[in-house]
Amino acid sequence: MFKKQLYRSFIIRKTNFNLLFIVIGFLFSNANLTAQTTPSTVRNVTGILRDSLNKPISGADIRLISAKDTLKATTNIYGFFGFAKVRSADFLISVKALGHQSFNRKYFNNDTKTLINLPPIQLGIKEEQLENVTITRLKGPAIKGDTTEFWAKDYIVRDFARLEDLLKRMEGVRIDANGTVFYNDEEVVKTLFNGAQYFNGSVREAIKELPADIIERIQIIDMDESGNASKKLKTDKSVKVLNIVTKADKSAGKMLDFTGEGGSQSRIRAAASIKNIDESNQFSAYGDYQQEPLGIRNTTVPGSLAKQNFILMRTNSEGMNGRLKNMNAGIAKNFKFKNTNLFSDLRYSRTINKNTAKSIGENYYEDGNLYKETVRESTSENGNLNLTNNFVSNFKNNSSLVGALAVTIGTNDSNSSNKSLQSGLIDNFEDANSAVNSKKLAYNFNTQYRTNINQNLSFNLWLISAYNANRSKNNSITNIYKDTLNFIAADSTLHQFKNIKSRGFVNSIKNELNWNYNKQLKFKANLNFDSNANLNDTNTSIAENESISYDPTLSYFQKDVTYQIPISFKTEYALKNGLTISPVFGMRNNWIKGEIGLEKNKVSRYDLLPETAFDVAYNNSAFGQLRILVSQNFRQPSLNALNPVPNNATPYYTTIGNPNLKNSEILNYNITYSKFFRSLQLNTSIRFLSMASKNGVGAVTSTIVDPDKNTLTTVNTFANIDGQKSRMINFNFGKSLSIFDSNIQLNGYISQSDNPYFLNEALEMRKSTMQNWKADFMFHPKKWLEITTTLEYLSQVDRNSASPVKTFNQLFKGNLNLNLYFAKTWNMNFYLEQNINHTSNSEQKMTPFVLNMNIEKRIFKKENGIISFVIMDLTKQNYLVNYTSSDNGYQQSLTNRNSNYFLLQFSWQPQMWGKSQFDNGQGRKGNGSFK
Repeated sequence: MFKKQLYRSFIIRKTNFNLLFIVIGFLFSNANLTAQTTPSTVRNVTGILRDSLNKPISGADIRLISAKDTLKATTNIYGFFGFAKVRSADFLISVKALGHQSFNRKYFNNDTKTLINLPPIQLGIKEEQLENVTITRLKGPAIKGDTTEFWAKDYIVRDFARLEDLLKRMEGVRIDANGTVFYNDEEVVKTLFNGAQYFNGSVREAIKELPADIIERIQIIDMDESGNASKKLKTDKSVKVLNIVTKADKSAGKMLDFTGEGGSQSRIRAAASIKNIDESNQFSAYGDYQQEPLGIRNTTVPGSLAKQNFILMRTNSEGMNGRLKNMNAGIAKNFKFKNTNLFSDLRYSRTINKNTAKSIGENYYEDGNLYKETVRESTSENGNLNLTNNFVSNFKNNSSLVGALAVTIGTNDSNSSNKSLQSGLIDNFEDANSAVNSKKLAYNFNTQYRTNINQNLSFNLWLISAYNANRSKNNSITNIYKDTLNFIAADSTLHQFKNIKSRGFVNSIKNELNWNYNKQLKFKANLNFDSNANLNDTNTSIAENESISYDPTLSYFQKDVTYQIPISFKTEYALKNGLTISPVFGMRNNWIKGEIGLEKNKVSRYDLLPETAFDVAYNNSAFGQLRILVSQNFRQPSLNALNPVPNNATPYYTTIGNPNLKNSEILNYNITYSKFFRSLQLNTSIRFLSMASKNGVGAVTSTIVDPDKNTLTTVNTFANIDGQKSRMINFNFGKSLSIFDSNIQLNGYISQSDNPYFLNEALEMRKSTMQNWKADFMFHPKKWLEITTTLEYLSQVDRNSASPVKTFNQLFKGNLNLNLYFAKTWNMNFYLEQNINHTSNSEQKMTPFVLNMNIEKRIFKKENGIISFVIMDLTKQNYLVNYTSSDNGYQQSLTNRNSNYFLLQFSWQPQMWGKSQFDNGQGRKGNGSFK
């Protein structure tokens, strides 16, 4: 009866350490690795990250977030990342990489799999009070080499405005709902304060903490990939860094923040922090706690506090129901030793997460489709202690040393229950429960040495090293019932005890020599030495007939190491008319060897892989900035894909590699154009990306149905596959208008991808189209009124040859943000949003209307305190469908319907800004630092 009730209920609703840390220093390289195999209630998630040239991106920050997990990894030199002991098959992957756009996507996967290979991820002030000033013309950005500069006096903001408010008015600058800053659709990855790194470099913290009235200029700088130095060549890969130049008499400050919030649904948030800054002299300490429900769809919280305080920001959470408790604390300070500045940052976090999630989904197989309805309940407790040390040393011979060492210790305890009703290819009810205890130790060290040998010759050396070790114990039991209405006795039971050890160790030495033959002709040579060693050792015992015995068929072993010696040569020739031509040629020696399986089957392969690129850039003040890049590179298959001996990762998942796999070939095109039309006060940026692959590695998926136990086993073999393609075009237009001090921004993209895959021997194809178009109009028709309107369209449509119908999720929404100001200290804010949501398997469109509002008052003599009352979702309609897809299926879930709540907020944020102790009256440099 429980099964029947669960099924009916779901169908009715489906449309709607011990603290210890060790500081370890090594002089070799960068990456983070995790295990590859886990049981059915815990799985390994792996993927690869590529840039717009389809080259691996190393050192990127990858986060996996779900109702049961909050995990972090770093891509290695091959762009590979992985997560071990992932307790939920549904999760959000968030990617942040220097010089690339951020990436956030939800994945819904078959929870019988213990190894999930994700598809490749490609990232292609107040000067005067508003009522006293009439703007007749905005000067806009000034481009000086690799620096784009905005003067704060050209933009008008209200009293008490933050840096974020100022940036939103600058042409070409865009800030998303998570506080990520983009310029010409490229993410700004780090913040400097008068030329020195702003604490840990967080852009999000800087734009919400710093007041607009201390700002003199904003500089957006194209720096080298490390974000620590200027580019050597015009066509070098770069990242965008934000440098905040303050007014000379407001270049040193103290910031205090005491914030609290309470509300319905047992909501509590509290935070206290202190920060002192004067160039590189910096100190900070903070602590915060939050408690709130999970799964509520994120919409704008009206009022000043949500924009100014990190602790009060809302983000979308997974699941339909549950509760989160989170505590964070940290202290950071700089230390100076002669020519060396060291910034140490110690942080501790603890999270308790209780969650319930319901989802429906369908997976396509050659023998039929599998429809699944799942209810997941989980409880997890995570603790992490992290120590990061950033250092900068400057020497007399024009040399410098920059680097960082981070050490992390973590623990995790979790319990989960998954109840799944499956129909179609098999009909059964699966009840899976697990308990996991794990510990981890990781460090990441990187340093860069730069020196100028002479006027025309410079040398860079990088030493990078990363280590990640995990140990876990897992107790899981899975019951399968053939009769979905009778749960008296299970037809199949699997009770497992797993001890899992995994570790990854990556080291790298990178050498770069730059030679300026003359002003027009320049050369660059790179020679690297890389190694990547991994171990995954899983021992499994089975409880059966009141005894526990070791089971080799469910145990797993993999040990591998990859060596690389890449070498590349780059030439850049700059013509006097602004045209720059840059060909690149390189070779990569790849040697992978290892042992896999309990018999320790040996796998080894060596390849010499060419890498070529041709880069053309044209930079002219009248024409703008145009860049065309064509590149070709090759990628070696993974050890698991090459191993011909069957590997039974779980009773329901087997992999068989193919040693005859060819190397994948990837061809990329990247075209970008940007220009600020000064006479029109219009900023424009356009980007086109295209990728095509040959001999890609695809999994040939087949299924085996056990009619007695009514279970489904998936078998994956590997074969080369052609036809993977993707195209994306991105637009961004920003314009300032003198009338009503207004600003218009139009941005969006459309991407199409062809994703071939195998079902048994049949070649199938998933064609996916994604769109996101957004228009923002911000204006001030009256001195007491600010209005921001937004129209946005989001769509994902998948046409899969294995399905007779297309699957999709389309959302159109318009919102209106009204800010009313009364008697200087009173403020009322209204946020109205109308949604139209249409998705697969839903006969009707969802049209929720959302109304959020607040009233607030500034208090205390200096008006630096705020009391605010907030009502969220007054109409009680703020819930929508979440949708994601993969090559062989899709999954949907509904956000939390209990979306109406109120908040009472208080914040006191005194700040004191004055003259820097380094101001000796000799003036300042261009970056704001004192001479």
